[in-house]
Amino acid sequence: MAEDSAVRRLARMGHGRMAGLVAPGAAPGDLELLACWGAFITLVDDGFDRPGGVSSAAEARAVLDPLVAVVTGEGTAVRTPAVVALRDLWQRTTVGTEPAWCERFATAYASFAEATCQELRWREEGYTPSVEEYVRLRRLTITVTPLLLVALRPLWTPSATEELYGVCADVVAWTNDLFDAGSERPGQVGLVDVLARERSIGRGEAAAVARAMLEESLDGFDTATGPVRDDGSRRWAELIRTFLGGAVAWQYETRRYRVTLPSQRGTAGPQTDPLEAATGALERRLALAVAPGGALPDRCVSRVLETALLLALLRTRGSHEHEQRQLTRYLDERRPAADPLDALLIDACLRPHTLPADAADATRPLTGGLSRATGSRGRFKRSVLHAVLHVLGGLRLDAADAPTPAATPALSTFTLVNQLAVQAVYAQATGHPYALSTRERFQFSDLLADAGGRLLWEASASTHLLGLNALQSFRPGHRLIDDAVTGLLLTCDVEGGVPFLDSQDVWLSAVGGLAFLDRPALRPYTARMGAFVASHQAHDGGWPFASGVRQTDVDSTCRAMEFLQTLDPHRYRHHLRRGAAYLAAIAGSDGGFPTWLESDHPDLDMTAGAVLALAPFGQDHHRLVTAAIRFVLDAQLPDGSFTPSWTLSESSVILRAVDALDAARTLPAADLARIDGAIARAAARLIVTQQPDGGWGHTPDSHSDPLSTAQALTVVSRYGPPHVTAAAGAHLLSRQSEDGCFPSPPDQVGPRPLPFDYPVVADIHALTALDRISGAPLET
Repeated sequence: MAEDSAVRRLARMGHGRMAGLVAPGAAPGDLELLACWGAFITLVDDGFDRPGGVSSAAEARAVLDPLVAVVTGEGTAVRTPAVVALRDLWQRTTVGTEPAWCERFATAYASFAEATCQELRWREEGYTPSVEEYVRLRRLTITVTPLLLVALRPLWTPSATEELYGVCADVVAWTNDLFDAGSERPGQVGLVDVLARERSIGRGEAAAVARAMLEESLDGFDTATGPVRDDGSRRWAELIRTFLGGAVAWQYETRRYRVTLPSQRGTAGPQTDPLEAATGALERRLALAVAPGGALPDRCVSRVLETALLLALLRTRGSHEHEQRQLTRYLDERRPAADPLDALLIDACLRPHTLPADAADATRPLTGGLSRATGSRGRFKRSVLHAVLHVLGGLRLDAADAPTPAATPALSTFTLVNQLAVQAVYAQATGHPYALSTRERFQFSDLLADAGGRLLWEASASTHLLGLNALQSFRPGHRLIDDAVTGLLLTCDVEGGVPFLDSQDVWLSAVGGLAFLDRPALRPYTARMGAFVASHQAHDGGWPFASGVRQTDVDSTCRAMEFLQTLDPHRYRHHLRRGAAYLAAIAGSDGGFPTWLESDHPDLDMTAGAVLALAPFGQDHHRLVTAAIRFVLDAQLPDGSFTPSWTLSESSVILRAVDALDAARTLPAADLARIDGAIARAAARLIVTQQPDGGWGHTPDSHSDPLSTAQALTVVSRYGPPHVTAAAGAHLLSRQSEDGCFPSPPDQVGPRPLPFDYPVVADIHALTALDRISGAPLET
């Protein structure tokens, strides 16, 4: 059992994935060697941290001295498994390698060994080092330099840029310490601990200091590499920069960072203004959430749908029994509080014998609102749900309900894979296996094989898992399934659940960066956030919602353009022009903008976003913006609201529409009377639907939640009476948690209309709302 646990833990580390992230241009053999070194270094290093492992400096010396002797060439008679493994690894590494590299690596590994023993001596003695002592030692114990040297080995020469190794090690180590700061463990001392002790401040404030140190170190890296003119040195610096970004991404992706941030509320005094204190606490929390590379990489909360689909896949394959038990436990624990749809999915997966014969009919009340959210695709969405119930619990499918071919040959990657997957499930389940042609089967497997560098296909677990279950139905044991399962298991959270997405970093960074620009304490982070967003513009001029995703979309493109335009329109002028051309090419003849492709159904929130992105271009896109504004105006319902599409929240879509209408005021020949009337009706809708507690929910019939309230507050603070703003502001402050965040039910949906949760979204909107009402009196 212990060996099984070690194997599972090693698999979850994803060292092959690490190698690809830190050295994306390396040859396959070099990537394999790098992955082996990563596994070896991590397993040795973790032996000093895990319960029951090495606990004293003397024990560490007995483990490490023979390993150091292997790489220094001194030789050792010890034949532990670690020594035997290292001998083989070292022999493979040194073939054709420069002697100078071998000496440099041996020095780095010996330094790691000595620093590890010193750290354990401090732990034995109960000694807490100074910040200076800790930083010096941590640079060595993180083992970044040995792994970096392996990554650089094929091109290595003694270089003047070697001082960057230390900066790289510092950034990885401090990021690790920062994201571990909320999980205090006996005997463990991190950067936040030593800062808190030396400066006599709280852990939350110490975490903020650590984040500032990270930013300063990154600035130092940029300064050191900026004036480099020699092509060889510049390439060397870029390789180290790539390694740094990849190392942080790998640590985050494989959940080695726990992301439990410490409380940030310790600085408010009795005379502190409540609004100022709340905003400050939120700012400090959001500053900690920005990754060193500029991304805002929040984690999507796990869901029932994806968890059940993974469990069904593992059961069909008869593999990963331990993980099956974790997934089953996750579903069981969520059954008592599940909504009707989740309850149906859980029961279909765990208790298929209870699935009624008329379960397809029973889903009608659950899918009645699909057409409202998805237009003409409502029927297809019902086919998807029935296919999922068949995969989970064997629901009998009727060939007459099989999805019909798409009306247009142009489909987004997500729609195409879902379409083929559902067709495959229906074909196999109804006894017509060749209803999915041979050409379509090859097309389907080719699509799934192209993962684009993410753990999940196009970052989406629901699409990936539906596709894999469909592939399993007609090609059981396909090698793609084995490869994909490893990545899927890496996305599972500690409770065993699977999220909808494994990333939304581009979209979140753009939305968060725009909110940060108005806050002096957060604005310094926006330059790096802007560079991150700009770097992920696709060849077609648009942006995807996450790094590594090929399918671009209108919403992510508009959010990226809004941010970059506000941040630095001159620096990003070429990105903005390409983005504008992308939007111009996708606009519909009715003025509306779809989410994915020109032929798709237009969405109100996409169209409003296009207005905000294109309005700064003046006459260049005047016709498009004018038509888009007319679409927004025509879409308003008599009660002042708008039909939601990618959100559950009425206030969310109102905010997007009002922002677009507000931006249109400055356009030549704008119909100001109609625009003002539409804004007034939208604000009036929010005013009359404000709950007695001062907040708003997803709909007027829903309980108030912080996210919906923040989005409504951003509108009524501009267009509503002071007493409405005051009551809303007071309610929002009352919903802030002790650690500074604003926990809230999610309002984003995908696949529509299923909600998914990135908790930082509520924090970003709360920050914008609090900034809007700064200085305004609140109700008490």
